[in-house]
Amino acid sequence: MATLLKFLQLYCAYCVGLMVVGVLFVSAESTLLVYFKRAPSPRSRSSNAVFQYLVERLDGSNACKRNTCSFSCELDGKVYPCQSNGIVLTNLTLNHEHRFLLNVSTITGERNSSVYSWFIDTIPPTAAISSEQTHTNEQKIAIDVTFSEPCTGLGGFHCLNSSNCDIMVAGPAQVDASSLQIIRPGAKYSLEVIISSEVTYGRVVITMAENTCTDQAGNQFRRTNGSTLITHFDRRPVMVDFWTSVPSYELKINGIPRTVVATSKPEDLIIFLDFSIPITNSTEQVLNALHVNSGVLIPLHGRSNGTRGFSFKLKNISGTEIITIELQAASILGKTGTPVSPVAPITFLYDPMKPNVVLRTSSLTETRDFNINIMAEFTKPVFGFGTSIVEVSGGRLIRQELSRALYSLTVQAVTKEVSVTIPAGKVTDISGNENLASNQLAIKHYSTPAISIALDSFISAGTIATSLVAAMVSLSSANLEALSILALGGASSPASNPSINLHGMIGHLQVFALTSWFSTNQFIKYSETTRGLRWLIPHHKLPWKKIDTWKKLGWRSNGQSAGERDQQQTDLMSLSYIDPKLSFQTENTTNFGRFHNQHDLSKTSTLYGLPLNSIEYFTYFLRGEPLSASNVIKGMESYKGWQDMEMNLFWLGVGGGCLLLFHVFMIFFLRHRTGRSPQGSLSVPRFELFLLILMLPCLSQSSTFVIKGRTTGGIITGVLLLAIPVAFILSALLFLIIAIYAGSFAQYKQFKKITNEEKWYTKLLFCFIGRSTTGKWFNREGLPSSFLSRFGILFDDWKGPPVLILGDQNEQNNTITKWSESGKSGNGRTKTVCSEDSNEEIKISTFKKVLGCMRASYIILDLLRRVGLGIISVAYPSESSNKSLFALIITSMQFIYLFTTKPYINRGVHVVESVSLLCETGVFSILVLHNGSHSVESKTWELVMLFLLMFTFIAQLTNQWYAMVNSLWKLSQTQNNSLRDGVKLAAKGLILPFLPSKHWSSVISTFSQPETNQLSVNPTCSGIDFERRNRNGYMDPISTMTATVVPVQSPSTPNHNVVERRDPTTWETGASSHIEVEGKWLKGHKAGLKKELRMLRELAKASFSGDTRFDEASTSYTLGEQQHSSGEIYLGNPKRRYC
Repeated sequence: MATLLKFLQLYCAYCVGLMVVGVLFVSAESTLLVYFKRAPSPRSRSSNAVFQYLVERLDGSNACKRNTCSFSCELDGKVYPCQSNGIVLTNLTLNHEHRFLLNVSTITGERNSSVYSWFIDTIPPTAAISSEQTHTNEQKIAIDVTFSEPCTGLGGFHCLNSSNCDIMVAGPAQVDASSLQIIRPGAKYSLEVIISSEVTYGRVVITMAENTCTDQAGNQFRRTNGSTLITHFDRRPVMVDFWTSVPSYELKINGIPRTVVATSKPEDLIIFLDFSIPITNSTEQVLNALHVNSGVLIPLHGRSNGTRGFSFKLKNISGTEIITIELQAASILGKTGTPVSPVAPITFLYDPMKPNVVLRTSSLTETRDFNINIMAEFTKPVFGFGTSIVEVSGGRLIRQELSRALYSLTVQAVTKEVSVTIPAGKVTDISGNENLASNQLAIKHYSTPAISIALDSFISAGTIATSLVAAMVSLSSANLEALSILALGGASSPASNPSINLHGMIGHLQVFALTSWFSTNQFIKYSETTRGLRWLIPHHKLPWKKIDTWKKLGWRSNGQSAGERDQQQTDLMSLSYIDPKLSFQTENTTNFGRFHNQHDLSKTSTLYGLPLNSIEYFTYFLRGEPLSASNVIKGMESYKGWQDMEMNLFWLGVGGGCLLLFHVFMIFFLRHRTGRSPQGSLSVPRFELFLLILMLPCLSQSSTFVIKGRTTGGIITGVLLLAIPVAFILSALLFLIIAIYAGSFAQYKQFKKITNEEKWYTKLLFCFIGRSTTGKWFNREGLPSSFLSRFGILFDDWKGPPVLILGDQNEQNNTITKWSESGKSGNGRTKTVCSEDSNEEIKISTFKKVLGCMRASYIILDLLRRVGLGIISVAYPSESSNKSLFALIITSMQFIYLFTTKPYINRGVHVVESVSLLCETGVFSILVLHNGSHSVESKTWELVMLFLLMFTFIAQLTNQWYAMVNSLWKLSQTQNNSLRDGVKLAAKGLILPFLPSKHWSSVISTFSQPETNQLSVNPTCSGIDFERRNRNGYMDPISTMTATVVPVQSPSTPNHNVVERRDPTTWETGASSHIEVEGKWLKGHKAGLKKELRMLRELAKASFSGDTRFDEASTSYTLGEQQHSSGEIYLGNPKRRYC
């Protein structure tokens, strides 16, 4: 009945607790109330739990009626599916506190949650009987009974009298029930035991009764060893010598002698106990008093010495263990009843595993590096390692650095085949195990193939020579333009043609150079060829750095602080055997079994120092080297990331800085000498944009180098570096949107010819190489004439949203509008004029406008590819083929874009760009499919890759030199264009600024006046343009075409009223026929002006009808010799000019 009442009380308390907990977990702001109708008790011993719940609104109505609620249950953070009627949880973790979370939400958005926690307890309560007087001669003994947890079930602990008490006493003593004190209800009690005064010495065994009580979960009380107390009332001590046959050694750790007990032999695992007097305990009792953390102790009866000596064999140890054996001396009594005095446990290392060693290297399986760095990583610290134990074939060991479990070796290659191995049985660990044989590291050493040296030398020399010639022609052009001998800068100047695709040629070579990072298993000849082109990135070894990567990275890779690193290094490096003559730091090949100071740790031995504890055994002998070869190599990659970034940025700074300084020098020099800044390719910021485009792969690759290391500083630095190309591309895109797409700053005009019907094969050819295009970019009204020369590098090579000018093909050569056709010049720019009578501007469709925007956007795709390939080249591991696949996809997309849109104005540039992209696509495809084999087929693919590289370079080189030769040809001042005269003029342009200014007039007159004095007549433009230019004294150098009208007169008798003046942007040296016309400006209406200009054009037609080589001419009326305010040099007085 009493039990039933207690159960009802507990059940009522449980229900009330459920209600209270349910209410407490309801959110104050929620309109839902969650109640647990059924839940496990706060402490339960069942591994199953059943929850039933109810959701109500504040008014008491059911909130989940008609299944309008959704439930989500979580147990210990793990989501479980649950229904509206409840959930059953089974096989829960025992002896663990669980937390059940119920989330409820309605379709109207109302939600609430409730949490219930309980503990599953299956551990039975225990009690420990303790006393401060384990040895005494007093009559009373105060004991404490301490339960492991409150044990109140079944009435709890009670002691009514000596015969009815949960404390049982064995021996000449009895419990004093009146002394019972409750210290903590249900947990701790204190009482006294009265020892018989008639007994002089002996023992009293005090223990707990069985089934004393239960805990809150209902677990029955269980007695343990601590539930028994043996009290000795004899003052005579009993001693025990607790020792083992495992060998012990003296080691000096951090300069302090310590005792190390270790073995690898199972026969050494014997434990001995020698007592000072016979004991009353049996062998089994002594065995029960011994507690070992691993294995099983078995008595050795043949080696026992009656009741004074015992020996036990330790068995069933599967592997490496740190063994700790403890003796509960209080349970062992002497024959007189006095307990054995406490003794320290024995701790030793049992390690039957032989140390393994793995050789690793950061070098490739085939390398040209003379010094090969190798890491020898042992699974645990070893002793006796030296250079003599390493077997090297085909090389010699020149350095070895000691770190107990990790050794750094440097092998100097002597032959082509180098192999390194460490034989078995050369070193031993602390337990005496000899090492296993290492893996054999085979590395092939090779020299750079001659064909690779020849190819990269040829490509490098060709690139440098082409760049130098292009720079000289551009510099000469800038000098001539500054002296007003050539056109006023701009993209239409013939001297700016050499750089029209120089960045494209170098860009494709940079792509091939980036492929040297794509795989560690590339073909040797191709890899070495592209490695030789890394100066184009640029990426080259720093001249002042000669660091030992392995040494620098030894402690860098594990991420320890400086203090921890130094302490750990001291701990490992100072671990040595004590020898009065030899220190372990010197080479010592003594084996463990022959150490002169080896002996058993026994009662007759003197300890060298404090024995190691289990933590110290693990720290020094089982954890292994805190550094691992993989960590070192990973740290080396991170470290090399910074080093590679420095290599990129240093040479980028040197090369780019020198070019920028040269550019600044030329700007100030030409301003000082001529009063004008350089135009054309050297104008600001055209030259800077050219350099920035070439820097994009280097910047993106440098940022990826340090970001890949995943350090905070590296990520920040990499993001800042990557922001430069991103900002440039976004700025270029914004510029195109504002200036090109909207036509705010520049307009692309294209001559549309009325052609006859074409053959099918002609159309098919045009589908691949594009049609011959005659088009040109024009400044918008109000912009300076230098706009195209400054920013044209971003758009003037490509087509844009066109304004079509309709014309008849048969009349094209006889009209004033004269276009130079890109399809007939390898790398020229187009030229045009304004005209009102011969041609007509027509509107274009929206599709053509969008297509024009796509064509103008090609540079954005090209810039993105440069940045993307720079990132991909080092973002992925070199053994992965993903980078080659991504590069193939990107290049294929660009080629498809190029093939479909045909953005280049120049058909020759379009062809070489298509060829280059196709060759790069072929290289990436081979890299994706290449599996590293060295078969005949692989050798064939290697030759194909080299051919694709050379074909790309030759195509680009041919196109570039054709453009430069064409530019020099156009510089000729003779009637028939001559390359020789063009070269002479370019050479004079280089040296002219360095001559004294007093010699300029003679040189300028030589360039400016041919056999006759000339009069220039400008063709007409719109009246608005004419009036604006007449009003401002301005002549648009881009939108004009000119015809030269000359009197037949000797240069020795110059006419002071009529002097040559050629328009700067449209002067064409191919003109061979000249006429002289004198005209006056008509005043009045626009009709009168048009009439006079039409009459002048008719005169020009009559003169030019017999010479089809005529391209452009100019007329101007000038008198005297005067310097124009804009900086042009005029030979005569300036007069009004047509457009």
